[in-house]
Amino acid sequence: MLTQNHDPQQRLEAVEHLLTRWLKERRALLGVYTEIVVTLDYSLDDEALEQRQKTLCELLVDYVSVGHFEVFHELINEAESFADGSCVLAEKLMPAIGATTEVILAYEEKYAETRGHLEKLKRDLSALGEVLESRFVLEDQLIAGLHNRHRRLVRQVPKTA
Repeated sequence: MLTQNHDPQQRLEAVEHLLTRWLKERRALLGVYTEIVVTLDYSLDDEALEQRQKTLCELLVDYVSVGHFEVFHELINEAESFADGSCVLAEKLMPAIGATTEVILAYEEKYAETRGHLEKLKRDLSALGEVLESRFVLEDQLIAGLHNRHRRLVRQVPKTA
């Protein structure tokens, strides 16, 4: 959690750093997901598939946790500090993001420690991919509607000497 900072520019920079780190985690998550989906069509030994699944599940939990307990919290705090009505967007999007969290965690629970039948895994990966796509769109809307909006506002304010 970021420390409370009254300087809007410094607070935005801190949130920017958090977002950059988190979006790198998103890319890593997508890389592992894609690797599994692509290699499922080839003869991948069970041990290699199991290891990739374990990595994917760890990345899923880490990504969702950072999102809920750090990123969304900071974005909402930022919106509240600007008091510009942007919290309404967060109130609209957070339930839908929460619904994707439930699906993601159910996938993780199912595949973190157990091997799934290949046909079930393909189906579940496909469903997970759709949920991730939906979630990323919602998260991007939240970032654009709160942080990017506030970044533009701060840059428009002339600096005093």
